[in-house]
Formats: sequence, structure tokens, C-alpha cells
Amino acid sequence: MFIPLEGENIICLANVTAIYRSESQTVILKRDGTTETTSFTPLTLAKRERALAAESAAFWPPKSKDQDITI
Repeated sequence: MFIPLEGENIICLANVTAIYRSESQTVILKRDGTTETTSFTPLTLAKRERALAAESAAFWPPKSKDQDITI
């Protein structure tokens, strides 16, 4: 799963350990110990991730009746 950040930036949640609010910014702690900051709140990041997933679902092939794919 991916979260779009400001501008052209996007982050893969597989590389994220924690997302938390610190003063006026949100800190994204990555598995390698580095951090990124964003002005979006964690709730807004969740909404942006869901919107991106819904938008990209339009490009997925239709699911057949015998397929059970969970994302």
C-alpha cells in the first residue's frame, strides 16, 4: 500500500514502522531508522491512501467468480 505525500512524493507502507504526530507535523518513521515529515495529519494520510487505492482499483482487471484476491 502506498500513501501520496506532498508534491510528487509517495511512500510505501511496507517500509514504515510508525506514523505519529509531533507538534505541527506528522513524522513517518521508516524501517531503516530514517524519518520523513509531512504537514498532513495521520487521519488525512489514511484518507489519501484509501483514495489512491480506490482510484487505482479502476485499472485492475475484473475479478472472476472463482478468484478470491484480498488486498
